Amino acid sequence: MARTLMIGLTESGQETKINEDAFLCGGRIYPDMLGGNEEQSISSGKYHQLYMVAEGFGGPGAGDLASRMILRIGNQMLDQIADYKNPDFDFKLFTQDLLAQAHSSIKEMVSSKFSHEVGCSFAMLLIDANSCYTLNVGNTTINLSRNGKIYRLTEKAKSEIPEQYLGKLSCETLPLPDSMNKSDLQPGDVFVLSSSGFNKNYRSKDLRDDLSKQDAFAAIVRQAQINSGARDKGPNRTIVAVKTLDLQLELPQGPSPVEAERKRVFSGETPSEKDIQKTEVEMDNYNRYSNEFDSDFVQAPTGKQKAGVFFRSLLLGFVLGLAILLIAWFFIL
Repeated sequence: MARTLMIGLTESGQETKINEDAFLCGGRIYPDMLGGNEEQSISSGKYHQLYMVAEGFGGPGAGDLASRMILRIGNQMLDQIADYKNPDFDFKLFTQDLLAQAHSSIKEMVSSKFSHEVGCSFAMLLIDANSCYTLNVGNTTINLSRNGKIYRLTEKAKSEIPEQYLGKLSCETLPLPDSMNKSDLQPGDVFVLSSSGFNKNYRSKDLRDDLSKQDAFAAIVRQAQINSGARDKGPNRTIVAVKTLDLQLELPQGPSPVEAERKRVFSGETPSEKDIQKTEVEMDNYNRYSNEFDSDFVQAPTGKQKAGVFFRSLLLGFVLGLAILLIAWFFIL
């Protein structure tokens, strides 16, 4: 599974007092306050990780609610991700259910209360073990930095209000994703999810130059946020950057073969030849994985072991001291 480091920043622009952008990480939605600036950083080694940036529009009490609604629904669906594995993860079905719930809820609870257009765009990064899935609807953007190159995974926004967005009252069908991608993670990968305010005067070349600097990751992302607003501080600006630190093996889930065999013996069951062969294979695999992890782990000595080492060292010192005295006495006399 992937160990990651995430930095998220959001900033209210000078055009509005309410920040209609929001981002999701670690199961929480930010910013806590609807105005001002906020930064959040987390590290994670979880099997499933979800990061999202949502960009609402429609004004106070509209766009900010819409953006938070999609993040809340996405977070709830992460808890149900096991329902979409049979055994492989069905990202397409997961996406359809996510869009259906979010689009219906935003239309009913937010958009229908206003006479003007209200809704939101969003970008999502979902990590499943060592694989990742990205999804974008509307004007948000996803970039991947890998081996010094920038890969743009979404199209550039063409207008302030996108053609497809969540909560569009005139859209009876589900909004179509602008992009959906799956890839295998590599150590050093950096995914950048951002709102259109961040991208307005900030190009992929600028992002490549900032990420190539030999500074701390958090400092690099902060500088990118500053550079994105250097020409225009008017719009809300939000960025979420997720860096893959390394990829790790995971021990098998459930009871170990040792525990399973012990349970069978105590229950008095008689194994078949097939069960015996299966147990032997599982034991080999279990021992192999356990040895890989145990090689990096040194168990702390117990008190009894410490006492034994102390007395052995004392005895060795006494013997060496006596030998030195005898040698000195022999040469002197």
